[in-house]
Amino acid sequence: MDDLMQYEPELNFYRPLAPPHTFRLLVLDPGHVSHPVSIRLQVVERATRPAYDAISYVWGDPGHKVTIACDGRPFEITFNLFWALVRIRSVSQPKILWADAICINQSDLQERSSEVTFMGSLYSNASRVYICMGDADDGKEFQVQTVINDAKALDLGRHSTLSLPSHHSLRNDARWYALGTLTENPWFTRAWVIQEAALAKEPIVLYGRAEFGYRDLVNILRWLNASPWAIRFGLSSLFIHLDWADWRLNAQNPAYTFVDLLSHAALLSCSDPRDKVYAFLGHPLAYPLISNNLVRPDYQKTPAQVYLELSNALIQHTGLRVLTTVEHTQSTILEDLPSWVTRWDVSLVMNDIFKVPNTRFSASAGRTASASVFAGNNLILQGIILDKVQHSYTIYINEVSGISFENTSTGERRGLKQVLEGSCKLDDSPRVYSAPELAFCSTLCIGGSAFERNSARRAVSLAMMFENRGQAPKDTCTQENIDDALVYFSEVKAVCMNRTVVVTDRGFYGLAPLLTAAGDVACIIVGVDVPFILRPHGDAGIFRLLGESYIHGVMEGQVKGMLERKEVFEQSVVIC
Repeated sequence: MDDLMQYEPELNFYRPLAPPHTFRLLVLDPGHVSHPVSIRLQVVERATRPAYDAISYVWGDPGHKVTIACDGRPFEITFNLFWALVRIRSVSQPKILWADAICINQSDLQERSSEVTFMGSLYSNASRVYICMGDADDGKEFQVQTVINDAKALDLGRHSTLSLPSHHSLRNDARWYALGTLTENPWFTRAWVIQEAALAKEPIVLYGRAEFGYRDLVNILRWLNASPWAIRFGLSSLFIHLDWADWRLNAQNPAYTFVDLLSHAALLSCSDPRDKVYAFLGHPLAYPLISNNLVRPDYQKTPAQVYLELSNALIQHTGLRVLTTVEHTQSTILEDLPSWVTRWDVSLVMNDIFKVPNTRFSASAGRTASASVFAGNNLILQGIILDKVQHSYTIYINEVSGISFENTSTGERRGLKQVLEGSCKLDDSPRVYSAPELAFCSTLCIGGSAFERNSARRAVSLAMMFENRGQAPKDTCTQENIDDALVYFSEVKAVCMNRTVVVTDRGFYGLAPLLTAAGDVACIIVGVDVPFILRPHGDAGIFRLLGESYIHGVMEGQVKGMLERKEVFEQSVVIC
């Protein structure tokens, strides 16, 4: 390869395609590890395509490139793709492959838009999809492979509720740490890889010199995620990979919608913000939008156009649930784009309150939404203003010092222990709860599973144990309670990240978007099962939508009684 000079492909380097009938494949010539990499491009008919494998990888540092030979001419690719080609290459036989950076002319926006439309079929039709993770930094790739195989042999991955006996050696197996290292691999953070793995017939992970099934990996991680004892091994929850590992038609989760997929994927990364949408159009749940021509990949549109058109289409065709995915920063809330448009390039929280925990909320008390009305860029809905935010508190969670709360107006900071010992009085707000400690602790995990079987006293003990590292009352220091405390800690971290605790004028506790401030209002939008935080904007009845919220004491339909007692009223709400 030394005799190849640096080469920037000419505009006519690629033979033109005839979409939608043709696409490109690459033929990887055989060679040993030390040999130069040589490939050939072929344009083939979709209807008569040969058998091929596809590559799923992270592009990596664009400045770290390697020159290979493509049709006898120099061609630059990133090191990560070079690693994948070398790892996959046979010493004796050519291999037919598909890799996006080579098989799509990335400088042709029209071709990119056209090929992205077929991306799902490209991976679902591949014989195998190689998931290329690169080399293991710690050199422990075979520890990962063997611990997955050992857990698989016990049939653990197929039964997420199956628990190991307390004395079982796998509970203390150091190989789990190596698996934890793998879960920090950048591949898991990228948007496009979700469909690449989930549509595959046979997805295979290549990790250093080891290899194992992707779905075996996900099954084991899903089981570990449900095992409190495994928290100490530092395994990333990889929420979207656990719930969306298989997109094939016979493996869909009927509880999820396309909006859920986009929402779960919001924390994933991609270099082009439009791919926050386009990377998931291969899912069967997107087919109605595609078939009705409501969403089509088009890289000539701006990200704002893509997000506006998609939000409009989702509201009209799937309902107001999409509003629960809206997130804003201090800057985006001031932009001209309507606040009801989901900015998929803003990803602050780890999950939607709407979908956490698994039990569903019913803040609207079964009231159905009337047809949404658009007036220009304004969205006119029916809403119920619950209360005004009096105080908001930034939440700090630290593995050593525990949880603390900082008043966003005064800067005063208190720890969880201080809050609970002070009878949960963050300020002089009125009380609306008979058990304020339980209400506050439940708010921090939006009523999560840690409290399903515990009294208010246990709730306080769990929170104190979490902060004091085991110095809770002796009668709570059983293994069951320690496990409960770990679950509580995990749930608090998951839902409180980049959210604020709020206290309303009437004394309600809540979790709200990070930019919530005194003067904002909590509102139930009729037909949506969680409340929202709105910011008054100009004339009365006009608001900017900050995002969804959890307001303790109104999540199970209590608004029905509040309406009957005329404590609140239904009114027209304009979201601008």
